[in-house]
Amino acid sequence: MKRFKTVLAALLLTALLSTLGCAAFTPEQATDENATRVADLEAELKQVKEEKYANEQAYHQEIATLKEEIERLSAAIKQPTPEDEASLIFHYKLENGSATITGYEGTAALVQIPSMLDGHPVKKIGERAFEGNEALAAVVVPEGVGEIDWFAFYNCVALQEISLPLSISLIGHAVFDGCPDLTVVCASGSYAEGYAKSYGIAVVNK
Repeated sequence: MKRFKTVLAALLLTALLSTLGCAAFTPEQATDENATRVADLEAELKQVKEEKYANEQAYHQEIATLKEEIERLSAAIKQPTPEDEASLIFHYKLENGSATITGYEGTAALVQIPSMLDGHPVKKIGERAFEGNEALAAVVVPEGVGEIDWFAFYNCVALQEISLPLSISLIGHAVFDGCPDLTVVCASGSYAEGYAKSYGIAVVNK
């Protein structure tokens, strides 16, 4: 009986060890599983990098395409030169090779009279050239202009400041009549200063 119990116990122990051996992973099996997982993760990382690269490439390509289109359209637009712009605004006539401004069609508050029109030096602001322009607030007359003719700025009611150069040697009758808030900016001792003071116009020396 005792021998029977011993044999039975041995058989049970063998069966238990066999069961445990089938359920457990060997070190080789664990290593293989980790290697497979690492390979999967590396493949996933590579895919993410490739997708990001493709997206960045598309983004940069779109930017480059837009820049090219802007450059193409910009090149197709003729950029006006200062003389072109002046010619569109100022009317003038030629007198002895010099330009006399005879009219102005702009609506700007600040007007800088050009020193040249179509290659001709501006020497004179003609009679009634700016008369009645209600938008005009400030005017800069360039060096080289020597004469401002009668009524040139007559009734420019918003005109507050006009800068006159040393080259001015003649200002006609009633040029600034109807400009109640006008100040003349000019050099001390200049013809423009003497003219302004004789008409009771405020003067600021430059």
